[in-house]
Amino acid sequence: MTLLRKFSLVALGVSIVLQSACSQHDIETVPKQNRVLFKDVSDSVGLVSEANWKYGGPAVADLNNDGHYDFLLSNHDTTPVQLFMGNAAHHFDEIKNVYPKADLHGISAGDFDLDGDNDVLLSLGGGNGLTPQPQRLLRNDNGTFTDITKEAGISELGARGRSVRWVDLDNDGDLDFMQVNAAKMVNEALPRNIIFENLGNGTFRYVESPGFEDIEAERVLITDYNSDNVMDIIAFTSYDKTSIWQGNGDFTFSNTTNTVLPQGHDDYPGTITVAQADIDNDGDLDYYFARGKLYYTIANNSVSFDKEKQSLDLRDVGSKSHDGLTLYADSDIVLSDFYHFPRAKLLEFMPVFIGANKQQITTPKDAHAITQEQAKGFPAEVNETGWYLGYLGDNKWRLEWLLTDDVAWDVRASIKGVSDYEANWTPQELAVPDVLLRNDDGVLTDISQRIPDSLNTNNWGVTSGDFNNDGNADFFVYRFGDLQRRIADVMLLNTGDGHFTSSVAHNATTEIGSKSHGDSGVAFDFDLDGKIDILSGDDDNGKWHLYKNVTDNGNNNHLLIKIGYSENGIDPYGAKVWITTKGKKQYKLIGSTNANHSQSLLNIVHFGLGKDEVVTDITVRWRDGTTRTLKNQQANQLLTLGKSI
Repeated sequence: MTLLRKFSLVALGVSIVLQSACSQHDIETVPKQNRVLFKDVSDSVGLVSEANWKYGGPAVADLNNDGHYDFLLSNHDTTPVQLFMGNAAHHFDEIKNVYPKADLHGISAGDFDLDGDNDVLLSLGGGNGLTPQPQRLLRNDNGTFTDITKEAGISELGARGRSVRWVDLDNDGDLDFMQVNAAKMVNEALPRNIIFENLGNGTFRYVESPGFEDIEAERVLITDYNSDNVMDIIAFTSYDKTSIWQGNGDFTFSNTTNTVLPQGHDDYPGTITVAQADIDNDGDLDYYFARGKLYYTIANNSVSFDKEKQSLDLRDVGSKSHDGLTLYADSDIVLSDFYHFPRAKLLEFMPVFIGANKQQITTPKDAHAITQEQAKGFPAEVNETGWYLGYLGDNKWRLEWLLTDDVAWDVRASIKGVSDYEANWTPQELAVPDVLLRNDDGVLTDISQRIPDSLNTNNWGVTSGDFNNDGNADFFVYRFGDLQRRIADVMLLNTGDGHFTSSVAHNATTEIGSKSHGDSGVAFDFDLDGKIDILSGDDDNGKWHLYKNVTDNGNNNHLLIKIGYSENGIDPYGAKVWITTKGKKQYKLIGSTNANHSQSLLNIVHFGLGKDEVVTDITVRWRDGTTRTLKNQQANQLLTLGKSI
């Protein structure tokens, strides 16, 4: 049997072990009988996607207000925007040619013209900072999407777009929007972040907003942390600190970070996604910060080494550099996944040189066995861009890589058969602990000690919902995984007494062991059966997945409420919903339960009721102050509050 064939069989065995063992992961603290379980129904419901790059989560909204959620999927710079429209059979039909392939980041849906359907904002990047682009506004005319960016008056302010948000910033009843952008990399006179006022006639105008325009952030969560009925923002980025900004109702914000965030902390840098939910049922919103490091940060002296499986993965910067590792292997080694993320088209391929004589081999994408004899010696001179591998004797190998210029965003490689290694540098720590903040009357208290220590990994996303219908808000956390391996995401179940149990045995991580990574998703009830489902993205050669909640919740009940327009014709964004049962009170804010680059509009709000069979009081308050109240409603039904337009 050849070494390559032998390795393939071993790798297959490892993959099987990984997938079968994931349910026995060390962070499994949920008893088997209490686990929340999902089934991947992507194919059966028509959700067909390609393996590609995601960037910042999906946008879920009922675009045509027919009572069924639709999906806007961001496929960063690889595949055109995908739009899947849901129907009464809980199946999804793809609408083609909504927007072509682009340097796409965030998506948001909202009814800016108050015609009864939701329009779409797209946030486009800036070509590595060289060609800043304006956001794109797609007007929805009964399912036909028209790019009206220019006629809407928003085509002149280009930026390195990251996140777009519909939000009524002056409380005049129509939706304005903000765009939060990456740091400027060219000599621009424009502000970093931009606000546009909706003039009510189909056009917008730029509004100055001192302070907001200079926020060091690429993502924002629209929220109301102080319950004053004026929208606030939590601004965050993986590269800098998190900040809190109180909305003033006049397109300006006050920086309240120092008074709202817990004292003595570092303002939580590295936040990638924020989820909001009232975890203690006290009538205000609490927050979960999923924190980690993105590709550009990971691509700097990063190593994943599994001694048991004798597997080493590495990533390093693609700029001008020269680095190396000393490897130890008892026999021959296997190379795979040698890759560089090209910067423009400056480097077509990165050669691999073997042994003292620098024998060049085809860059090993798939498994490629290298013998000690083949790699004998190390080159006396390392002088051109490429990988260099040599066997030094006594089971000792040397791997170096040289880039003579800034030709890539990062370089990657995997080596199997490695028993140990030494680096010329200290590999960076990729784990960043997540943060859980309880809202105490507008001041946030850090209760992160209630998050399991084993969740201190590189986490890219989090979403919230009551997954077991017990009346307590839970979280689902997306873990990036190893450099070359997908690992299971984590379900955090709220026990109702201020603590959480954790589970990876939920079947909502399809691509375990693959080369994809956890990204971000949204929790909602796609089929209106009273159970919270999940739409997830697997980044870096992964697909989109829709996971149906198939949990047997026993006698736990639920209530669904579709929030329409107020009597004055105000759309659902920012509406507040309170319900009371014999057991407890619950509160939801209509909008997005989490935020990355994209923003959802979840106006079919879900409440788990536990054993309660009657909801004694339902109150909805729209942002214009209009209220609607219902009394003594039976559980396990879908109600509609508000009117259609």
